This record gives sequence, C-alpha cells and structure tokens, in this order.
Amino acid sequence: ALLPGVREAANACARGACSDASGSSGGLSPWTVAMWGSYLKGASDFLANASAQDVLEKARQAAQAAQEAASKVSETVQEEYRKTFVDLDCHIFAARPELQVMEFPSDEKIERLSVRLNQDFAQRMMILNMSERKYDTSKFRGEVVEVAFRGLPSPPLELLLELCLSSHHWLASDASNVLVVHCFQGYSRSAIFLSCFMAFRGLCTTPVDALHQVCKAVNISDKKDIVPSQRRYLAYFQQVQQGIFPTCGRLRLLRAQLNGVPRFESEGNVAFRPYVEIWNAGMMVYSSLPDGSMPTTTFSANDSCASFQFPEGTVVSGDVLIRMRHVYQDGTKVTALRLAFHTGFVMDGFQLAKRELDSACGDSRFSDESFLDLVFERLPAACEKEDSVEVEEALPQVYGKARDLSRKLAEEERKRQEADAATAAATGRVSDVDEFAELEAALRGPGSSGGSSGSSSGAAAAAGDAEDFAKALEVATGGSEEAKGKAAGGSGGGAATSSTAAAAPPPPAAAAG
Repeated sequence: ALLPGVREAANACARGACSDASGSSGGLSPWTVAMWGSYLKGASDFLANASAQDVLEKARQAAQAAQEAASKVSETVQEEYRKTFVDLDCHIFAARPELQVMEFPSDEKIERLSVRLNQDFAQRMMILNMSERKYDTSKFRGEVVEVAFRGLPSPPLELLLELCLSSHHWLASDASNVLVVHCFQGYSRSAIFLSCFMAFRGLCTTPVDALHQVCKAVNISDKKDIVPSQRRYLAYFQQVQQGIFPTCGRLRLLRAQLNGVPRFESEGNVAFRPYVEIWNAGMMVYSSLPDGSMPTTTFSANDSCASFQFPEGTVVSGDVLIRMRHVYQDGTKVTALRLAFHTGFVMDGFQLAKRELDSACGDSRFSDESFLDLVFERLPAACEKEDSVEVEEALPQVYGKARDLSRKLAEEERKRQEADAATAAATGRVSDVDEFAELEAALRGPGSSGGSSGSSSGAAAAAGDAEDFAKALEVATGGSEEAKGKAAGGSGGGAATSSTAAAAPPPPAAAAG
C-alpha cells in the first residue's frame, strides 16, 4: 500500500533535483543537487524496477536482523544479571540434582559459595573436600569431609570404594540430601569420583560412560582435562564392579627407563636434567634428589634413553605414584611425566606409551615414539602362599561390599527404567515430566529459602538490588504488560534471586585439569 506513494515521492524529488541542475527551477540549492540528486534518481529507478515482493522481503530481512541483534543484547544483559545476582559470580554445577560440583572455596569465593549452598541445601548437604587445602568449614551449613590423598590424581582405589559406599548411605538416608564435591584447581578429581559413583549406583553402564556426562555438566573436556592416570583408575573401578579384584602382592622396583629423551633445554649439551620420585600410600619412599641439589646425571638430545636404577629396598604395594621432574639451570623444577597405578593390577610387564603418561601425553618436547619401561620383581604376599586363604578374603572387606551393593543398585535401576518404559508404552507417549526438575524441587523442598538466614548483610543487600534489577530487566526485555505495570508501580515480585544450581551456570574463566 505504501509502495506507490514512496515511488511518487522519489520521482518528484528526482525531478526537482534535475530541474534545479538545469537552471529551470530554483527550488533546490546546487549543494543539495550535488549531494542528493543522483541518490534520489537512483532510488526512483530502484522503486520503479522493484516489485512489491522484493521490497517486502528486504524489509523482513531487516526486521529479522534487528530482532536478532536485540535478542543478543537481551541475552547478554540477562547473563550478566544471573552471573552477578543469582550465581553471585561463583560456579556450582549439577551432574545430577543430588550431585553438585563447586569450585574451590578460596578466600575470595567462600562467602558467595556458602550463601548459595546454604540458601539451597542448608543442613541437607555433605561436602567432600578433595583439594588437600584447608578453609573455614563453619561457613557451610552442612557436613564437610576432608578427603586426603596426597599427590594422586584420583582417590586411591580402596578409598574410592569407601567414598562410594558412604556417599550412597548419605543420599539414601534422606531423599532430600545432596552431595557436593570440589577439588583445588579445576574439576578433574571431582569428575573422576562422580563418574565412578554414578556407575556404582547403576545410573551409567560404566565409569567412562558417566565421565562424558559429568565433564559436560562441569564444562570440561573428557579428552583434554582428564589425564591418563585418572582413566587408569576408572578402568580399575570397573574391574572391581565386575568382580575382578587386585592381587595383594608387592613389587620391588628395579629400574625406570624412558626411551626417547625429551628436549627441555635447547642451549648447550644438556636437553634433560631429571630426577625421579616414588610415592606409596601418600608417603615418598624414594627420591633420586634427596638433598634438593642439582641432578648429577644429565642427558643430551643424542641419547637414546634416560635410565634410573632404584635401590634394592624400593618395595611398594597398593596405590603408587611415580614422578619424573626436570630441573632447569636456575633451579626451577617442572614435572616432565607422571603415572599413578595400583600394584594389584600390574601384570608381568609394565610399558607405557607417551599417550599413557600424565604431562608427557600432550607435550611436544617428547617424541611420539617415547615410552616408559618400569622393571620390577614381584614379591610373594601372605595371600599368595599355597596354603593361604582366598585372595578375596585377604583383601579389605570394602571390595566385596562395594561390588555387591553396586550390583544390587544396578539391578534396581534397571527395573526402574523398565517400569518407566512400560508405563510410557502403555500410555502411548513419552512422559513429558522432567525427572531432574522433579528431583530438584524435592531437594529444595518447602521453605528452602530459609537456609539463607546465615547470609551476610551484604548478600541481603545484593538480593534487594537484584529484585529491583529484575523488575527493570523484565520491562526492558519485553515482559508482559502486567509485569511492566508492577515494575513501574514498585509492587509485585521480580525474578527469583535464589540460585538454581542445576541450571548450568556460566563456565569458569579457566578450567584447569
């Protein structure tokens, strides 16, 4: 309807500009003609040649572009609002509604983390501290358990089983209970434990299947952020679930030989200046650099291997950590490679490729053909004597308990899923009920907001600001007329200010492995 009028206006303007240029009309100045004459003539020609459909399509495209730009601005504002007022600029993720992962409660974040957790799960949460760091646990209105396993990338196998048993009993004791886990840098230790725990409960077929879900929930890569030793312990855990228990023998370590010398230094004849540490049961049992001085043995890029001979009494059993470090000329030390393993699952030979060594697996200073040979001698143990009891009876009881309970839970979960599938088939449709949403609502329970009574006055002020901001935001982003009226009148409820931990907050700035 507007097209004919627009075309006529452009034609009139173009005629006036051309007349002015020829001197027959004094309606427009020469400057106007110079600036606008050709443009208006072009506009007239375009409108004369364009169909109404073309113009409408371009109008639609322009409207779509404007809508997308406005949507991006709105999303940015809402994200900043949620980060500042709802999440309190701290990170809590939900692997499941009852399984939460939080960042380390540093001095800068502990107030905000405790406000969020106390607000949602006060007196109903158990926090597993896997960071090997201390902090003020009194700020959290729940039980905080110190889980120490010095230096290991994963909890020791026996401890891992005990944690699964105790965590299951905690969640089973009350349907509203929640488990919160954290480590120090990043989330990899937490991810390994929760992956094993989800498989233990029958929620996933294997720990590796669960790992994909947990890493996605905490926004880390299950390929880049999970080191080979951690994957090794996922395999150990799965074997225990299947009834394959570790042997109780001991190993006398004889030699470690790294085939392929890495280039840690490019100047001079020295490429690698290493020393080796061996840890067992959280204690260092051997170091080739006991006094902290410079290593006496160095290797050049031309050497084919770096070999270390261990003292005769280097005997280990259970969970072991071997670390090879490089010392620069200024005394700075860095870890070149690391491996954690359980002696009960080591076969007669133990050779690890580059991809199976922590740190080295992604380090270009190691050639792709590098590998580590660990030479050892197996020593007899009481359970390996001919007249001894069976291996399973000689091992700690936690292995049998964990295996039996895991099988029971897996069977219960299988029957539950079959019942749900049968119900869905009988009704002829898939239930549109969000199981996680229902569980989350049950976990929060009535009056859960009362858990914020321990919050500081500063947090309360922030909540007030958040309510005002939410009202204004709803109006600015196109809320309902009723909402706009409430915001203008200063009455009515704004957006919720309590944290929803299951709603995947923004990813951290850096997710260290």
